[in-house]
Amino acid sequence: MTMLATVCLVACAETKTEIKVVGDLGDPKPTFLYNMFDRQTYPEGQIADGVVTFIVDTVEPTVAVIGRSADRRQPICTVIIDGKPIEVTIKEGEATITKGSESNMALADAMERVKMASSPMEQLMKEYSEAHEKYNGAIPKDMMEGFDKRYDEISEEIIATQKQIIMENKDNMAPIYLLRTGSNSYGVEFIESFLKDYKYKDCKTLEPVVASISGEKNKLPGADVVDFVGKDLEDKECHLTDYVGKGKYVLVDFWASWCGPCKAEMPNVKANYEKYKDKGFEVVGISFDNSKEAWEKGVKDLGITWPQISDLKGWECAASDLYNIKGIPATIFYGPDGKVIKANLRGEELGKTLAEYLDK
Repeated sequence: MTMLATVCLVACAETKTEIKVVGDLGDPKPTFLYNMFDRQTYPEGQIADGVVTFIVDTVEPTVAVIGRSADRRQPICTVIIDGKPIEVTIKEGEATITKGSESNMALADAMERVKMASSPMEQLMKEYSEAHEKYNGAIPKDMMEGFDKRYDEISEEIIATQKQIIMENKDNMAPIYLLRTGSNSYGVEFIESFLKDYKYKDCKTLEPVVASISGEKNKLPGADVVDFVGKDLEDKECHLTDYVGKGKYVLVDFWASWCGPCKAEMPNVKANYEKYKDKGFEVVGISFDNSKEAWEKGVKDLGITWPQISDLKGWECAASDLYNIKGIPATIFYGPDGKVIKANLRGEELGKTLAEYLDK
């Protein structure tokens, strides 16, 4: 009986995670804790003797954020809830994990390394903002090209740092945070290779990453079209395969009436549509709208004349998962055989690619 009681106590202890926040707590106090990847809010932290303490039931390891406000606008530190005690220390306004499991200490190290790799980006954004103000938004072309070049170089360095951190932490849960927040930047091949031998590959928090791999594969050159079913503006059920794979080059344009960047890009899509529609080119819009009225108005106001499909589920749209669309505007360009040629074509790149295949 004594042994059984001991086992039970240990098992019960392992189902809770204690998190303490110490140091200069500041105001408002960091008493809020929420799951980083869903809308779950945990019990509010209790303050005693200048220490905030959270006690969290731990069924499945996950990533949580400590914040100063319930609306998530003042996050101070990210932690991994894994059943092991965690201590976060606030000093001079900066919060850092100072005690915790191997996973949490690895996460603290990862955050610091990513912060260092990202510091040049902060300087670049400052310079860009100053130039934008100086030239009233009309930044000279050569200067803008310089900004773009530096942005790409810094972004590549940040991604390289993140991938290195992931590979160095195959035996702890620190990669879960990076994979959930940046997987779209790492590439399918890297993620698949890492997950193959990753100790925590079956963690529930990684399920969206695993699902995204399938969606990303559906956008790779040579991939066959995956059907999407919705309704057109006449409420008639239609399929993406009604248009793709029927002998024409087809640009599938993921957009929404509420999306500013989508509306900004639409004149470019329209110009290319008018130029190539008589040369075997078609555009099909997949709307991420929730309201049919807003969708109809957007089509009318923007002068869109090509076919439209939507299931009116916004970001819950089936196409979002099928093609791992996490930001719009987004496009997929298909050949006459229904196989992907390229994805994410817009701006000048769209016109150049269409010219390559249709100016013959």
